[in-house]
Amino acid sequence: YLKLKSWLLTMMGGLLGMTVTGCIEACEYGCPEASYHLKGTVTNEQGQPIAGIGVLEKNEWIDDSLQLTGYGDTTDKDGRYSLDFQYAFPGEPLSVDVHDIDGAANGSYNDTVVTINTESVELTGGSGNWYEGEGDITYNITSTEKPNK
Repeated sequence: YLKLKSWLLTMMGGLLGMTVTGCIEACEYGCPEASYHLKGTVTNEQGQPIAGIGVLEKNEWIDDSLQLTGYGDTTDKDGRYSLDFQYAFPGEPLSVDVHDIDGAANGSYNDTVVTINTESVELTGGSGNWYEGEGDITYNITSTEKPNK
């Protein structure tokens, strides 16, 4: 009876991610994650930088609409932006919402969602567990002007 009970407990522990090494220890649970540092410029179709464009992380996990996490940046006078994606799935695409937040001050531009491929991004500094590291991405965006009405 004790051997059967011990065997059953060992099998159940194995199925639940526990190992037996003199005592039962729980393994770490989680999912792979990475951090990405995204930077670049937003320019118009003529290649001129655009100030006042919002670049926000799109949160696909909540909704498939333009629901945002609130993590974002606004382009400076040189059209530069910078975003940090924390807790992203390694190799999965990043989505950002690009929208004109200053009205007609620097021209009126169409809102868009940009998808950025991360499959070829080299990750460094991983923990050897679930955290696979961080990677740098430079991604330049061209925004199209709204037609004059």
